[in-house]
Amino acid sequence: MRVPMPRPPDCNAALVLADGSVFWGRGLGAIGTAIGEVCFNTAVTGYQEILTDPSYAGQIIAFTFPHIGNVGTNREDLETTTPAVRGLVLRTPITEPANYRAAHRSKAGSNPMVLSGSRGSTRGG
Repeated sequence: MRVPMPRPPDCNAALVLADGSVFWGRGLGAIGTAIGEVCFNTAVTGYQEILTDPSYAGQIIAFTFPHIGNVGTNREDLETTTPAVRGLVLRTPITEPANYRAAHRSKAGSNPMVLSGSRGSTRGG
């Protein structure tokens, strides 16, 4: 059994795996607990579609691309009106949009749970 890494002072959220590994980070969006299968996604674009695609229902998505949010969001790229994923793990905070199609800034609050920060996605207990 692993001894969990103590919570770093700048972290307020944790991703806890079935084997007891704990990944600390900063929570964004909704406050609460989400349970789901952690999956990674290597897409460079399409994060809005991934977060609202019903095929990702029940999953916690860990994006490997570091600039989530740089395209913003718009109505045309929604797969459903409600996020399908249970959570989102990012290495860096959501960035400001820099795309002509952006109608809105990507909002962490529209996702059930977001764990952001290098500690949250790169180092375990």
